[in-house]
Amino acid sequence: MILMSKVYASTNGCEEGQLSSMYVEQFFRENNLIITKDPTQADLIVFYACGLTDASEKDSLRVIEKLQAKMKPAARLIVWGCLPKINPKSLEPIYKGPLLGSKDTSFFASLLEKTLVSFDNIRANTLVPTETTRSPARGDAFTHVLLLLKKGVQRLKWQDFQPTTFFILAATGCTGHCTYCSERCVFGSIKSRPIDKIIFEFKWGLQQGYDQFFLAGEDLGAYGIDIGCSLPDLLGKMIKINHKRNYKITLNQVSPTHLREMLPDLEDIFASGKIELLCSPVQSGSNRILRLMGRMHTAEEWTECMLKINRRFPNIRLKTHFMVGFPTETDEDFRATLRLLDYPLFLDSIGIFKFSERPTVYASRMQGQISEETKELRRKKLLRKYAYMYAFNVAIRAKNALFWGLARVHEISSDRQTAVKN
Repeated sequence: MILMSKVYASTNGCEEGQLSSMYVEQFFRENNLIITKDPTQADLIVFYACGLTDASEKDSLRVIEKLQAKMKPAARLIVWGCLPKINPKSLEPIYKGPLLGSKDTSFFASLLEKTLVSFDNIRANTLVPTETTRSPARGDAFTHVLLLLKKGVQRLKWQDFQPTTFFILAATGCTGHCTYCSERCVFGSIKSRPIDKIIFEFKWGLQQGYDQFFLAGEDLGAYGIDIGCSLPDLLGKMIKINHKRNYKITLNQVSPTHLREMLPDLEDIFASGKIELLCSPVQSGSNRILRLMGRMHTAEEWTECMLKINRRFPNIRLKTHFMVGFPTETDEDFRATLRLLDYPLFLDSIGIFKFSERPTVYASRMQGQISEETKELRRKKLLRKYAYMYAFNVAIRAKNALFWGLARVHEISSDRQTAVKN
């Protein structure tokens, strides 16, 4: 039992991992333990380890070793999250503690002699900063320059800063059975939170002055399928609250299959101007590869949805995820992925993942594995194409804005001249 201690919590994971880490940190804080940002001062270190890819696993192991080297001799380290469930054997050489998944939060309550506040009453809506030993992946010099341009455009758009974001966990788990996914064993099937609990947190965030809201979930598009409602139902209620206030909502991980089905129901929600960003992961432009991945959409269906949103709601920022190097992916399959970026589609952001042979992944046992050299080459080519198309689309939009601006000036001038003559 821990009667009184300083606690340090960190992760090298995604938003869900960061949110889960903050959830645990807030639990200890609410139970009168001291939270420290310095692991050398902590009596208890809680590290949420990412295991999504081979690279993230190696990074997790390096972070664990780094924390072990820093911690006090009497301190205790607990590793939890994705890696202990995805590949527990990887931890055996360096870690002898309990192996906890993301759902095993009850263990942390057992560390306390008495809990003043239970996990059921914990509210955590900001992220624990990531702790990693990896450097951000970079493309070539041309790509780097164009991405700097992208950052400059976004900085102007965001008026030189991006407000602090209020995160709301909408659901855990997913409805898919993707053959490349290593996280199904971690999160399981979809488990949605009731609408009223989400609305309660949303209202509280508004009261705290937040204007940026992030709806988190591994399969957000499937929200509500297990409790008799849907994502449009939730969003419809959210945008009616304090609707005159200029807040924005980010929708993360809406699969193309769910997006296609619910797009008609999202029309009024998109028209409200409250949706800031929508991420719909396409993964590949090759329908053959998508079938092997276990994805339930085609590249054409994804493109049609994204173009509709681009054209009707150009202020909604669109994002997607790509995977390169899936087993048997040919050069032609990859070229089909490159073509997804062609004009007139305008993606504000992308994520690129190289297929990783994880222990729990079916596709790791498929024939036709792709070399790491080919994966990296395709990643760089895709990043370069995106950077080029981003700059191209910005130029086109600037040109169109200038044209319509000049046309409007000419129209006003003509109206004034007519008025003077009359």
